[in-house]
Amino acid sequence: MKKWHGLLLAALMTTASVATGSDAVADSPPDYAFGATLDLPQPASWYRVDLPQDTYAQSAWPDLRDVRVFNHDGERVPFTLETQRATAREPEPIALRVFPLDTSPVDTGTEGQHVVRLHSSSGVDIRIEGEPDEVVGQSYLLAFPENTPESFNLAQLKLAWSEPVKNWRGKVTLFFSSDMRNWTTLQNDAPVMELASGSDRLKLDQINLDQPMPADGVRYLLMVFDNPTLPVTITQVTARPGSEPTPLEQVEMTGHEQRISQTEAQYQWAQPQPLSALSVRLAQEGVLPVAIDWRSSASDEWKPLSKTVLWALNGRVSAPLNLPGDVVQAVRITTLDARFPEALPQVTGSRDRQSLVFNAQGKGPFMLAWGNRAAVPAAVTMEGLIPEALRKQLDLTAIPEVLVQDRVTLGGEERLTATSPAERQQTWKTVLVWGVLLLGVAVLVWMALRIWREVKTGK
Repeated sequence: MKKWHGLLLAALMTTASVATGSDAVADSPPDYAFGATLDLPQPASWYRVDLPQDTYAQSAWPDLRDVRVFNHDGERVPFTLETQRATAREPEPIALRVFPLDTSPVDTGTEGQHVVRLHSSSGVDIRIEGEPDEVVGQSYLLAFPENTPESFNLAQLKLAWSEPVKNWRGKVTLFFSSDMRNWTTLQNDAPVMELASGSDRLKLDQINLDQPMPADGVRYLLMVFDNPTLPVTITQVTARPGSEPTPLEQVEMTGHEQRISQTEAQYQWAQPQPLSALSVRLAQEGVLPVAIDWRSSASDEWKPLSKTVLWALNGRVSAPLNLPGDVVQAVRITTLDARFPEALPQVTGSRDRQSLVFNAQGKGPFMLAWGNRAAVPAAVTMEGLIPEALRKQLDLTAIPEVLVQDRVTLGGEERLTATSPAERQQTWKTVLVWGVLLLGVAVLVWMALRIWREVKTGK
């Protein structure tokens, strides 16, 4: 009996030792599937690498946790990953054409209705309806040029007027329209003035708006003062569009097409990708109604994305579709009351572009490596890579750019399915626990048989 107690105790101690132990495996280039040599342009402490397309397509993890930089001795150097943003330009001001308008009331014959006719010598005729007590003063029609975007954010109007008058003030009501027939109020009673007191001068010649202009093509603004006669003449009006948020740079990932039937096609990526947008383009001009679904892995259910109409006409194509940013392994397109043409549409997914900043520790040459399913996150924050005191003195945008050179095969494609030490440890834990349980069951059965025999012999 003591013998079996000893075996059980030994098995339990072995299981405990596996549970508390760890596999400390050094991170080295052969642990990664692929790599590329880096060409350092000049001596520096930090360098920036724009990750090549191969890295996104062959990384074993959607979040690029298996990207590394190694020095000549095969040692991993500190690095951080940054999401790249496109360079945003400040929008150019738009010079508006200014047309002074004369004001005259219109007799409508309807009690309580107040209609004012605004007209110019060039033939512009505008009617404004309002309450009888509303005063329509000096007015100006402002026209946008032909190359104005269909939709934009109007941030400000800047006015210029003739020779300054010592003191004058007024209030402006703004309207906008796309056809000079239907007008929508943009802002009421915006103050405009020029005041002087001794040597001090106050000039308020800007009207701040922060107003999105609708996509139906705003082409005209109407500026109506509260004073029928202004002591100055408005000579110039400039519109300033609002600054757009800096867009993220995108990496385009083309899906591999597979025709399932005449009405269904699937597109897959070798490695799942965190896609934020999906572009579907017809190979030839035409229109195709479709339903589009997506999934995160081959074992997941399909999730609906959109029922839409794909089109390509006169050099223009249907707009990309937004995705929630989740990991996408495949996309399915099913036609609605139609068949696919001979050439399937092309499907391209977009994901955020990443750059890698690393500290050049050790000797060169340095190597970029990727593709290791067993890898764990190793990137540090920018604060951890470059101390705050140095970041105040260092222009981060001036960090030297590194060119990615020859591609090399390191550990090969089997590293894309490698298991991590934690996963291997968990597997051994499971095997040992089941082994102990089965051994315990066998011991109990043996003990029961032995007791049964002893009882039977005693009888």
